Amino acid sequence: MSMFTPTASSSFFAGIGLWSVIWSGVYKIEKVAKMFGLGRFVNKELILEWINGNRVVTLLTTEVFNFGVHGIENPNSTVFALGGTAMNFIMIFVVIPVRFFIRGRRST
Repeated sequence: MSMFTPTASSSFFAGIGLWSVIWSGVYKIEKVAKMFGLGRFVNKELILEWINGNRVVTLLTTEVFNFGVHGIENPNSTVFALGGTAMNFIMIFVVIPVRFFIRGRRST
């Protein structure tokens, strides 16, 4: 019988925290691009529309990156990656589609 220990729950929430920072970076990508003089080439709305239209591809890409970096050998790193998976799923399948629904755009 395995238990969800404090170490495992800390890793899970740390994974959620890391991917929250990454997703907030997506929402601030225009400001970051302006700092490097690339502001006219980056459009946050187009990125979010692509993510909304290609949800499964986005989830698979983030998970390949997530588990590729953290691996599956160590239980703590696997739980860390599972926290990231939970955050990615919530952002891709809940937050972004709801955002487009509220703004009155077509959801694919």
